[in-house]
Amino acid sequence: MSTDEPRVRRTARILVLDEGGSVLLMKTHWGRRTRPARWLTPGGGIDAGEDERIAAVRELFEETGLQLTDAAALGEPVAFRRIELPPAEEYQVREATYFLLRTPRFELSDADWTDSEKDDIVGVRWFEPDELGAPGEDFDPEGIRSVLAEALRA
Repeated sequence: MSTDEPRVRRTARILVLDEGGSVLLMKTHWGRRTRPARWLTPGGGIDAGEDERIAAVRELFEETGLQLTDAAALGEPVAFRRIELPPAEEYQVREATYFLLRTPRFELSDADWTDSEKDDIVGVRWFEPDELGAPGEDFDPEGIRSVLAEALRA
C-alpha cells in the first residue's frame, strides 16, 4: 500500500445562470500554467472552517461581486466531481461541489479579486447553452456541459 496520498483541493463552484439560461464562465490559467487557459465556473478553494455553501457564497462575491445575503439561496449541491489534475500541478486531485444559482444577468465586478486572480483570470463571459461545445474553446476537465445537465435535472 502506498503512503503517497494524492494532494486534494476541495472546492465549491457555482453554476450561475441568467434568465435566458446562459452560464457565466471564467477563463483562467492552470495554477502552474502547464496547459492553455480554460473556461470554468466561478468558485474556488474551501478555507479551513468553511463548509461548501459558505465557501461558494464567499467565492461568488470575490470573483463576481454578486453578494448573496442568504447562503440558503444556493440550495443543496447539484453535482460533485473528483478530477485528476495534470502532472506538475500543486494538487493531484480537485474535489468540486457544485451549486446552481439563477439570477438576472449582471455586470461582473473584479474589485475583490486577489492578486492571483488578477493574474490568472484572462476572460469572463456568459455562454449560451449551445456555445458550450464551441470548437477552439477549452473547458474545465469535469465537463461543464455534463455538470450543467446534471444540475438542471436536480
